[in-house]
Amino acid sequence: MRSWERLRKMFSVELIDSKETHTLRQMVLRPTLTIEQVGMDHDDHATSFHVGARCDDTGNILAIMTVMRDPLPDGPTGTDRMAWRIRGMASHPEARGTGAGGAVLAFGMAHAWARHNDLIWCNARRVAYGFYERYGFGFESDEFDIEGIGPHKVMAINPS
Repeated sequence: MRSWERLRKMFSVELIDSKETHTLRQMVLRPTLTIEQVGMDHDDHATSFHVGARCDDTGNILAIMTVMRDPLPDGPTGTDRMAWRIRGMASHPEARGTGAGGAVLAFGMAHAWARHNDLIWCNARRVAYGFYERYGFGFESDEFDIEGIGPHKVMAINPS
């Protein structure tokens, strides 16, 4: 049995500390940075929170996301519309296809909407467009390039 098949549905999703996101952030999103460099200014802001899928057997973090308050850039109502923003969403390569990333996203969306029933948006990498579309996100921008990272689009979802 392949290792990812063993992980399927063998995880729990919970709020985690910002520092618990650093290993996957560095491995998946920012491999040219050190662990010490992957922290973000908003990580420990009072309205930010972090979600992780933790392997039930090992306790290792399989998927992560950070959610913060941030206006939608150049959205339909302009930049004054306060919203939730997803940053640093990542899944361990061996956990892809197990449902851990989707579970983290669903948990994070529900937690955000329980606090403030506002739009949720992200700068989605090209490789993640389909993932976000499966969860109801739509495109809010044309494709743009983030230097050193690659092509992205702003994607968003309104509360249901």
